[in-house]
Amino acid sequence: MQSRIQQIQNQLKPDTMETTQYTFFDIPTNSTPPRSWSPNVWNARAVLNYKKVPYETEWVEYPDIRVRLAEMGIPSKGGLMPYTLPMMRVTTTPADGSEPQITYLTDSFDIAKYLNDNHPTPPIDFDTTITDEAIKMFNANLMDTFVGLVLCDVDLVLPERSAAYFHETRPKWMMMPVKDFKQKKINEGAWEKMENGMKVWVEFIGKNGGPFIQGEKVSYADVKMLGYMMWAKEAGPRDVWEKIEGWGGEVLKRFMRAFEEKGVLNRITY
Repeated sequence: MQSRIQQIQNQLKPDTMETTQYTFFDIPTNSTPPRSWSPNVWNARAVLNYKKVPYETEWVEYPDIRVRLAEMGIPSKGGLMPYTLPMMRVTTTPADGSEPQITYLTDSFDIAKYLNDNHPTPPIDFDTTITDEAIKMFNANLMDTFVGLVLCDVDLVLPERSAAYFHETRPKWMMMPVKDFKQKKINEGAWEKMENGMKVWVEFIGKNGGPFIQGEKVSYADVKMLGYMMWAKEAGPRDVWEKIEGWGGEVLKRFMRAFEEKGVLNRITY
């Protein structure tokens, strides 16, 4: 009888079950340890953290992204930025210990949707109407000023090689040096536009009582908005984030605090 019980216990051991491992690829800052800052990366990292899914971070500097992804067989997206992060590697090892199956997800939305489908609790609302409305609001009111006042100073938080790569590549689509592009945006009224844009943002986020767009329910639209705020907080100049905080007022504080309380901001450095 005892040997039979032992056989059953052996069959139920975790090492006889299929296992899945997630490796998340992110762009480092020059701090020790590195911190996550990119808005597109946060669109996926936030979901990993919210779901409390175990994962490892592999930090990849800007000039190494092309090489690292190409050597894994990931095809180029073409254009000025043919290889981008985030990327997540899903390694599934069958219960019988045979060759692991590896899947690469190379878009922040695809990563987020995959995680929500495979880890449904706690849920995230992926209603595309809400997400499209939020992105449209942000693009119309804040994206231009975020590019001018946040993106242009990202090099200050990047490691030396990544900062050099940033200044080599970004002027190709800015059509001028990064410093000149920032001054151009300021001359066009970037500060006033950001103040007015944050008023629209506050009204949009708080329309159902907050802390999220739909009140207490978390949506992918909220995750997108968090990504932009983390971009400004982690990569923008200190004075920019301080002004955003002031213009965002209590609505922004509740929004960020709600994500923090759900553990979403716990994993910034690993």
